[in-house]
Amino acid sequence: MKNGTHRLAAGLFAGLFLLMSNVSGQTYPDKPIKLIVPYAPGGATDLVARAVGREMSRILGQPILVENRPGNVGAVAADFTAKSAPDGYTLCMCTDGPLSITPTLQPTAVTYRTARDFMPVSLVNLVELGLFARAGLPASNLAEVVAAAKAAPGKLTYATASVPGPNFLAFEAFMQRAGVKMLNVPYKGDGPAIVALAGGEVDLFVGGIQSALPMIQAGRVKGIAMTGMARSKLAPNVATVNESGYLGFEHNAWAGVVVPAGTSPSIINQLRNAVVLAIKEPAVIKTFESNGLVGVGSTPEEFRKVIEQDTVKFAEVIKRLNLKLD
Repeated sequence: MKNGTHRLAAGLFAGLFLLMSNVSGQTYPDKPIKLIVPYAPGGATDLVARAVGREMSRILGQPILVENRPGNVGAVAADFTAKSAPDGYTLCMCTDGPLSITPTLQPTAVTYRTARDFMPVSLVNLVELGLFARAGLPASNLAEVVAAAKAAPGKLTYATASVPGPNFLAFEAFMQRAGVKMLNVPYKGDGPAIVALAGGEVDLFVGGIQSALPMIQAGRVKGIAMTGMARSKLAPNVATVNESGYLGFEHNAWAGVVVPAGTSPSIINQLRNAVVLAIKEPAVIKTFESNGLVGVGSTPEEFRKVIEQDTVKFAEVIKRLNLKLD
């Protein structure tokens, strides 16, 4: 009889604890979640946020509301997220720009600090990037491009979507390693840059395979090298920089989910699990593969290391070039 009484008491206690947890608001999530995107609708990060957000909404049982907050190369959205309540209802699909570059470039204009003000949730995707050339350039691989650049220092031109963005900084790091110098021509996006390349306005373009692919297929642009460690499924005949003799060189743009510092580990774990499950959904995989994106998924600690490594890498280039936007 005594054991039965103990079991009954334990059951009542467990039920009371669950009821109190629900009443006190500890059940998460119990209302819509905002997913902040640092760029305008229609871009790669926005596409990722909407594809992953749809699946996360189904998994978590609450609406995921994508909110675009463009400005200052992503810093506007990052700052908004950093200042939001750490309750799991404001997330940011942030990229390497606002997390690993902007605080170094604008140490006084930008008040947030990535390591201090954010908690990583999960790396979401990598963007397949490469070096592409106009069809008429007399160079068809990386060795020939480097040779042409050495023969005429500063004469070859290369387009990037922004300066000083991650692709610009990564190519500056490559040029230092290769011992060459080319002239940067900035554009307001990969779209205008690839059109300029196809039209012969510039010699080279550093950016996403998805932007370059239609022009490659039309014969107006050619692939020189991909910057990931593996060849792209969209351009399997284009060698990587690593394969082309620059061992270990890798540059991947990325996006990942972060939340304000102070968010509870249990909420971060729930969000991380939802992200990882969402990336594995066939609809998300199809969207990613058709747009030159590689789904990843990670632990918060793995994502933290990616942010830290890129911050150090880009800071070295920024210091060498003496760049500052304050």
